[in-house]
Amino acid sequence: MNWLTRTLLTIVSSAVVVSVPVSGNSETAAATPPWIVAQIAKALPDGVFFKDTDERVVALTIDDVPAPHEDGDVSTQIILDAIAKHNAQADPDRQVTATFFVISSHLDDGSTIIDRIRDQGHEIGNHGTTDGTHALMTPEAFEQQMREAHERLAQFTDQPIRWYRPGRGLYTQDMVAALHRMEGYEPRLALASMLPLDTYKPVDDWRFTSWYAQQHIFPGAILVLHGGSVERSKQTAKALEVMLEDLNERGYRVVTLSALWDRF
Repeated sequence: MNWLTRTLLTIVSSAVVVSVPVSGNSETAAATPPWIVAQIAKALPDGVFFKDTDERVVALTIDDVPAPHEDGDVSTQIILDAIAKHNAQADPDRQVTATFFVISSHLDDGSTIIDRIRDQGHEIGNHGTTDGTHALMTPEAFEQQMREAHERLAQFTDQPIRWYRPGRGLYTQDMVAALHRMEGYEPRLALASMLPLDTYKPVDDWRFTSWYAQQHIFPGAILVLHGGSVERSKQTAKALEVMLEDLNERGYRVVTLSALWDRF
């Protein structure tokens, strides 16, 4: 399952980028999930790759926040500020919200970043206790760290946590079984419609990231970008400036994963 998931997601990424024109404003981009994305979602039903909808809406997700042991959680604030800047100029019914997948060990006592994320209307998701490949853990260790991460997040917010995203986007059936035992969680793992490349050099530049993400836009798509450090967050913020304007011009709403799932 692990190597197959990674291989298939790589194929998805390559196929979509090759088949869609470079222009970010192009209206010829897929109006439905690309065939290969739909086939992978069918083959791997325990993951959420997109939402089946005809409406122009995508979910924005941000992984690996906050940066570990960072005064003031400034890196995550950079991303929040980029979204807030866009929202300040957007229509009230076009406000952008996102799901931030938090690594719980990166939260220091006294951190206010969860409150800041929630105060701007965003959602919190569970990304485990550490930044690693969760699929390589023993079933017992995986379930323990997932629960520990949840308990840590619950200390900072009373927002129900619905989504778990596994590190590297890989999972096993034991992980799915453990997820089913998590009260309040969706029974499927939060994956995405794209294989993110923004953590790999030399393609971590905001210009490539914004172009690359735009090639994966279709109604119901789930986009993923990363925080986790000041430099990476700066790149993400610059990419978002381009992406959010492009999505707005194309008539897309940008919402949390839960909003995509519940309302569209």
